[in-house]
Amino acid sequence: VTVKAWGQAWLLKHPVSTGATVTAADVVRGEADWAALPSPVVLDLAQWVGQSAAMPLSAGQPLRQAMLRPSQMFPAGAQVRVVVEGSGFAVTTDGMAVSPGLMGQPARVRTENGRILSGTVLDARTVQVRL
Repeated sequence: VTVKAWGQAWLLKHPVSTGATVTAADVVRGEADWAALPSPVVLDLAQWVGQSAAMPLSAGQPLRQAMLRPSQMFPAGAQVRVVVEGSGFAVTTDGMAVSPGLMGQPARVRTENGRILSGTVLDARTVQVRL
């Protein structure tokens, strides 16, 4: 038995090499067989824009979770902004990345007073710490 499940997906317009950042200009909406591979099709633009190709990608392929990985936003040692948020407060301070920062992933930062905190990478210069 062969199962096919067709639906809307983001299809690559052209080949994308390993490590290249995937942008909205690289894709077009179209029909794809969602059941062709075990990895889920990525539908939400916010889930994949700015991520890197984990392998060489061919034109016409639908974007799937296994094909992408978070892009490195900053290396260890970079100066970053640390936004500490808690119940009813938010404080912003400068810090230094102790680990590389991957978009949407945990990263460790050293604040100006020497404390090491762990937070989520928001962009190329910001780590958010929730208390």
